[in-house]
Amino acid sequence: MLKKYKPFLRAGAIDTMAYRFNILIWAVITVCQVACLVFLWLAVYRSSAGGMDAEIHGFTYREMIAYVVLTTIFNFVTFNNDTLWNINTDIKKGTIGNYLIKPISYRGKFAATSFGSLLTMTLMFGVPLYTAALVTLGCLGFLPDLTFPAFFAHLALFLLAGLCASLLNDTIAYIFGVLCFYTSSGWGLNSLKETLVAFLSGTLLPLAFFPAGLREAVSWMPFAGMSQNPVLILMMKYDLAQSLRCLALSAAWIVLLELFAKLLFTRAVRKVTVQGG
Repeated sequence: MLKKYKPFLRAGAIDTMAYRFNILIWAVITVCQVACLVFLWLAVYRSSAGGMDAEIHGFTYREMIAYVVLTTIFNFVTFNNDTLWNINTDIKKGTIGNYLIKPISYRGKFAATSFGSLLTMTLMFGVPLYTAALVTLGCLGFLPDLTFPAFFAHLALFLLAGLCASLLNDTIAYIFGVLCFYTSSGWGLNSLKETLVAFLSGTLLPLAFFPAGLREAVSWMPFAGMSQNPVLILMMKYDLAQSLRCLALSAAWIVLLELFAKLLFTRAVRKVTVQGG
């Protein structure tokens, strides 16, 4: 059965490699973004009461810099997803009808494509970027000193958390894409999704900086598992029990969101209005 989705997995990998120049441009932009954030947090800690030795909401300056660098790399590698735009295009061009009559899952098609893209991005950019970042941060003392077994245990948990984050991101993108059945504003839906994910996942700011009530609520949402939790696992700020709890929570959200996406698609497809084709 999985053979039916191999072409889509391959297509995701090919699409990613076909636009290597665009990805390189985004890589340069990402480096500039990291530099700006480093200087921003430098100013924040210098102006704090304790100076550079201060600990703000559980983060020292060194930990915050490591968090900013690793989060930016993680998002660059993991969040390379066009599911929402592809669904919106299928609806506008009328090609959605072709997929509805084929013996494949419309959701499975995008899941396979996204996994192919993730695999390519990880091998092409993730491995060298993570290696360079971890070696540099470790040599500068921005990461804790751990034995190799402990580091590789956290690395294995990080890889699992990264896979869960990619699945969560793709599922949420798919849900917002299905909402395009009800509106032609794919751009607006994508802007809403990007804003929610960036704010609630800890990408813009660690969730520890949120007010206590909001922080507790957001920590149980799927968004924390899309960025902050995997990075904190890699930074070894979570112990084994906390890491496994984060993985279990992300896995539960994947199941719930997939069920919701299936129900939403079943209802939305009854009202599909093709704008072309």
